Amino acid sequence: MRISTNMIYEKGTSAIQQQWQTLTHLGQQVSTGRRVLTPADDPIAAARALDLTQSRGINAQFATNQNYANDNLKLLENKLSGAGDILQYARERAVQAGNATMTPKDLGYIATDMRAQFEALLALANTQDANNEYLFAGYKSQTKPFEGNIAGISYQGDQGGRTMQVSNSRFMPISLAGTDVFDNTRQLAGSLYNFNNTENTGTGSLTLAFNPAQPAAGDTGRRYDITYNGATYDVVEYQPGGLDAIPVASGLTGPTLSFNGLEVNVGGAPAAGDSFEVIVASKNVFENFAIFIDTLENPGAGGASSGVAFALENLDYGIENVLKVRAQIGSQMVEIEQLQSVGSDLDLQYASTLSRLQDVDYAEAISNLTQQQTYLQAAQQSFLRITGLSLFNFLQ
Repeated sequence: MRISTNMIYEKGTSAIQQQWQTLTHLGQQVSTGRRVLTPADDPIAAARALDLTQSRGINAQFATNQNYANDNLKLLENKLSGAGDILQYARERAVQAGNATMTPKDLGYIATDMRAQFEALLALANTQDANNEYLFAGYKSQTKPFEGNIAGISYQGDQGGRTMQVSNSRFMPISLAGTDVFDNTRQLAGSLYNFNNTENTGTGSLTLAFNPAQPAAGDTGRRYDITYNGATYDVVEYQPGGLDAIPVASGLTGPTLSFNGLEVNVGGAPAAGDSFEVIVASKNVFENFAIFIDTLENPGAGGASSGVAFALENLDYGIENVLKVRAQIGSQMVEIEQLQSVGSDLDLQYASTLSRLQDVDYAEAISNLTQQQTYLQAAQQSFLRITGLSLFNFLQ
């Protein structure tokens, strides 16, 4: 077979180039630590690695979401702890106010302290997170949830709660509706309390109920004084933050008195000048807190002791509700920790599988690289020898 010089050069150059490409590819594997550089290296492993990489990315996003949710839950727990501390402190001060040795001046000091605690509780209820989103506004995270002052607080949020996806099937709450914490105590809205003036000389007593004919008028969080003048009854209302009692009704005749959606039945025989205090409780922590403060600043017929008795029971309801919500938050934080542990293990599993599919075996790769260098050198040397042959060399 006749072989031309051109063919010799073409075949030799092609062999050297092929050996060089293989050597370069092995060098890239060693330098990058990856066995699969392109899908052509191992189509099945490349496809599997792509799926695993996507799954690992989703798991990493869940981990980020879990950290964010956990931070928000920690902030919620911290603020709820603060709210519980304020209510517990208010309860302790209420016990002090119930001491018979307390003077009106002493009660005024306690009232001033309680006003400051009321403002602190309101500030906690309007807490924002690091993204300036309100924690207790439900879905309305950009809306300040509680507006007002001791004379009246209104809720501007909604009844929902923002959530964040922390796993394939779990959406974790990262905010609360303010009503769940501050307007949902175990107290029944409209629970009625009545107290007799300790200086009453008659035997009158009250039985309280809501007027079924005026259910909408029976507002909660109200405080009234009823005074008997010998023939009829006069009713005034105390309003938190107000200086003077506001007349509600006058000239009412017994034994049943109806006003502001209430029905008050007077039993026994009250004497002229006898007075009674009526408090309509609320489920709202702020309203009940404000009533307590008002009874210290403006004692009614029942004196400061009525406010103390009211406060002790209703502050307990508020504390109990805060503890209940804190327990829910604590349970969610434990769940987050469990999800983080599972996610961490899953990430290690993904990393291990990807390494097995993609990563190079350095001992094998270096051995192959050294062997390929030998092949390349052999191809180069053989090409040089073959191209150096000629008829003149043979004749010599």
